Amino acid sequence: MPVITINGLNTLINPPKLSLPIDDEAENLQLAMKQTCMKLPTKPLLIAHPKIDRWIMEIGFLYPEVFEWEPPQFLVDVQFTTQLCNTKDTWVQINTNAAFLNNGYVNLIEWSIRQPILNWTDKVKLWATTEYLSLPPEKLKLTILTLHPTYPAKRHEISWDSQQHEETRQWLISVLTAQAPPVPIPVASPAKLDLEKIAEVEI
Repeated sequence: MPVITINGLNTLINPPKLSLPIDDEAENLQLAMKQTCMKLPTKPLLIAHPKIDRWIMEIGFLYPEVFEWEPPQFLVDVQFTTQLCNTKDTWVQINTNAAFLNNGYVNLIEWSIRQPILNWTDKVKLWATTEYLSLPPEKLKLTILTLHPTYPAKRHEISWDSQQHEETRQWLISVLTAQAPPVPIPVASPAKLDLEKIAEVEI
């Protein structure tokens, strides 16, 4: 089956010669956050990258729950793969951080050195998560923790709805049908998360 990832979409939207180089600092931040949330040692990484140490402290100040929740209530760097019913029946694969809140709501949490505005990557993650978990779009929201080398971090809350969901589906179809089909890559067929077995998180 053809599977497209965020990186694959970026290559289609931005030709390779125009694509941004890999940001080592951003990758190290994601690694440090994943290890911190999994209660794994991070001291060597933080000593080598003092900015990341400050960013993690800022994240803890803005959204302390990310360091208090545990799986399966909070999943860090979880992978969702869902089918896009276009001419090729392409599967869209994303990685995100998902908190399962009370009343059946799901909160995606993105920490990154970035602008706070909703971008196409966020929309694809929200669309894929909604489809994978079979949620009404209105049950999903996105929290963006924007980081900066010198300015203080900020927290932004963004809601999702049926109109944005459908617009993103149509956008994905238009991008993928306008380009050569993505090269199939082997992936394990993911088991659906059983939402009934995931305890809710009080907020």
